[in-house]
Amino acid sequence: MSRIIFVCSTAIALFSFSSSAWLQSKSILGQVLLERAWQQALSSGETNKAWPWADTWPVAKLLVTKTKQSLVVLEGVSGEAMAFGPGRIAGSSNTASGGTFALGGHRDSHLAFLQHIESGDVLQLQTLDGSHTHYRVVDQFVANRDETTLSINPDKHGLVLVTCYPFNALQTGGPLRYVVVAKPVQQLTAVKI
Repeated sequence: MSRIIFVCSTAIALFSFSSSAWLQSKSILGQVLLERAWQQALSSGETNKAWPWADTWPVAKLLVTKTKQSLVVLEGVSGEAMAFGPGRIAGSSNTASGGTFALGGHRDSHLAFLQHIESGDVLQLQTLDGSHTHYRVVDQFVANRDETTLSINPDKHGLVLVTCYPFNALQTGGPLRYVVVAKPVQQLTAVKI
């Protein structure tokens, strides 16, 4: 009897591990294919899907200076899109040269680095027009979606990143969101002078 319990427990553990490994592998492979589509989009000036049946396409590239992490940002924040990378939130700017570019992603994969972000850290965003904008983190906070409506101000130039919170939660889909706000470095420099 104990042998059956051992075999069943081992099988469950292996299945759980393989499911987790599959999601992480899909996430990594997706970024490789998306990087290729991103480079093609930059050279052609047109959006390109990373694979024919994709329901999204690259719209930007985020570089996290602190960790030297580079992420291709997709159009939209559907579950299918966010399985492969962070996504641009509908209604936010689609360029880095003006307005607020807002993106969302999963706390346990692409946006996991947010738990280590601090005020003053620099993020860089490249958009399809080829422009690069450097942003400095100015605020981080936790918002409850049941109590607070997060809105994007199209008149303010900035970068907003949103993910689920807490980072180490065992269940997904809770009401808490971790929000990071960054302002263009040029704008911050102008304010300090």
